Amino acid sequence: MTAALPPMVSGKLPIVGHALEMLRDRESLFKRGYQEHGDVFAMQLGPQPIAVVTGGEHNRHLYMETDKSLNMQDGYAFLKASFGEVFFVASKDTYYNQRPVLQELFKRERMVGYIQAMNAEVQEWLDSLGQAGEVDITAAMRQLTQFVVGRAMIGPDYNKELGPGFWEQYEGIAAGLDFVLPPNLPLPKFRRRDRARAHITKTLNGLIQKRRENPDQYDDLITTLLSTPLKDGSRLDNEDIVTIFMGLLFAGHETTAGQAAWLIALLLRHPDYLARVRQEISERVTYGQPIDAALLSKLDHIYMAIDETTRMQPSADIQVRTVDTPMKVGNYEVPAGWRMMVSAATSHNLPGVFTNPERFDPLRFSPERGEGKDPFAIVGFGGGIHKCTGMNFAKNEMAVITALLFQQFDLELLSKEIHVVSGNGANHPSEVRVRYKRKPLSALTDVKTIQQAVEAGCPHMRQKVAEEQLSSQ
Repeated sequence: MTAALPPMVSGKLPIVGHALEMLRDRESLFKRGYQEHGDVFAMQLGPQPIAVVTGGEHNRHLYMETDKSLNMQDGYAFLKASFGEVFFVASKDTYYNQRPVLQELFKRERMVGYIQAMNAEVQEWLDSLGQAGEVDITAAMRQLTQFVVGRAMIGPDYNKELGPGFWEQYEGIAAGLDFVLPPNLPLPKFRRRDRARAHITKTLNGLIQKRRENPDQYDDLITTLLSTPLKDGSRLDNEDIVTIFMGLLFAGHETTAGQAAWLIALLLRHPDYLARVRQEISERVTYGQPIDAALLSKLDHIYMAIDETTRMQPSADIQVRTVDTPMKVGNYEVPAGWRMMVSAATSHNLPGVFTNPERFDPLRFSPERGEGKDPFAIVGFGGGIHKCTGMNFAKNEMAVITALLFQQFDLELLSKEIHVVSGNGANHPSEVRVRYKRKPLSALTDVKTIQQAVEAGCPHMRQKVAEEQLSSQ
């Protein structure tokens, strides 16, 4: 007897199916499907049927069957139109051939330099804020994460090398990401995407050529891409390097920006847990000293807050596969040609897995409680062999931002209503308006240290002393 198809969630419209609701409010669509049918249900996006799965067991099945009964490439055609055939949107053979390059870029030894770039860019942003004012954290995190990934991957002269207007082109790329519509329709947003891609390609080709002509003058990720062999022993050509680097720059800021903004907003909304974070910063982070990997490993409360933010507000809330071979999921059979989709909106909020899942409660990840131990219970960074290779980069960046921001400033959340903005690129919060006031130097370090630094000619400390004196007049 043939197993039944997954049951269809309510609200299906003629021709378009659930496409309009998917664009408008996909979280509510997924939650309604779960309430109506449980862990496995179906929806329809135009002519395309999709099986949506929830929970660690079914999530595990999706990730472990990737490259077997399921493929990643077909479901991400909208990314291929923006970046080309690279990593998980390329064919399976191409992906596995390129994988050694990706592993080289994010190996542990390289993280030392990345963390240094994070320290430098975060501190420059904090210094630019002055003594007091207001800032939209959502917009600030978008720019800051762009600068961090630029410095980490290209070096301190990244803005000069990339030229004016480079990052604005990524707005065109993000606007052209559309999971529902065919990516090659003659629409204005897709034309803008193609123009942006052409601009970025031209810029990156110039950087690659400079490094090919002067290999001894550079030591950055482009030179790494030029020199690291693929699995078959060959080297990447210029087109592949542009495609990979374009994707890395985008992925390196697009998802992290939203998560970082949500992290700050959630901490400010929950002063009891923020007090734990502040105490941890006070005890372990020395003002004026860079944060390194050893110190990051001791910031337990910050990393628990990062994990809880990923659970509650994942930037990448869905992952998609295409069914190549008919497969059984729970009590249902999903035919070849269907898509399968993991929904973080429901998986991350299962009361049988997480206590009071609607609450911001980072201590759920403490050793004493140990919730979410199933590696497939939280899927904000994917799972299995295709789990995001840059996950540690993103988490470390958010930790550095949190530690230095709350070390040096008192903050007040002004925005009363913050909602998820989805549709183009990764999810992110609406405006997160924050009032800030810089802490006096005496609250950050002792008077003797300040005097010694000033006498030694430390330009940073001299500037801070001068700014503090000026603001007090």
